[in-house]
Amino acid sequence: MKASHVVAGFFLSTLLTVFGYFLFDASTAIFFHQLIMSHVMLRKYASHIPDFLLPIVLVITTICWTVLFVWMPKGIHNVHTRFMQLCGISVPLAYVVKTVLQYAFGRADPRMWLVHRHLVGFHWFHSGAGYTSFPSGHMTVFTALAAALWQQYPRYRTVYVAGVVLLGTALVATNYHFVSDVVAGAYLGFVVCFVCNLGLIATSESYRIPG
Repeated sequence: MKASHVVAGFFLSTLLTVFGYFLFDASTAIFFHQLIMSHVMLRKYASHIPDFLLPIVLVITTICWTVLFVWMPKGIHNVHTRFMQLCGISVPLAYVVKTVLQYAFGRADPRMWLVHRHLVGFHWFHSGAGYTSFPSGHMTVFTALAAALWQQYPRYRTVYVAGVVLLGTALVATNYHFVSDVVAGAYLGFVVCFVCNLGLIATSESYRIPG
């Protein structure tokens, strides 16, 4: 991951977020709502999807740091420990950052918007259920995870990208998020992982013994 990628990603994600907000968010939400309502099975499953994001974050973080506490005293320093470090920091940080931004933006999610069409745009610093749509928390967290995998295990980059794209599509198709929420969340997760990686590199350099 390079700084140029972050800059290019900022302009691209900003452009896509703006276009999504003004051109695609409403139409896609209405389209998938009508599609779901017209099929009994889709309506049954799409309306009862539990939110396991926080438990998933806790499990991933616990696993990463447990492995590190076991390996580090044994002097094990390899690509796997670097991944555990990067993942163990970036995934929980992504969750915290998305939570703060969701509260700051206070955007109503598609399901609430479909019922109350006057809740357009952002409702700054509005807490409560239904006002945590922007940016998408799932995209933020899982893109951070995918970016960590991308950085340490580049062989399967196509799989990571496909997984993130499928997740974003599912979030929009089930009316959990608008298109712009997904785009913004994906970029945010990438940036969080990038910053965490820079921090780890700087830390390792500071402890390196010249010789």
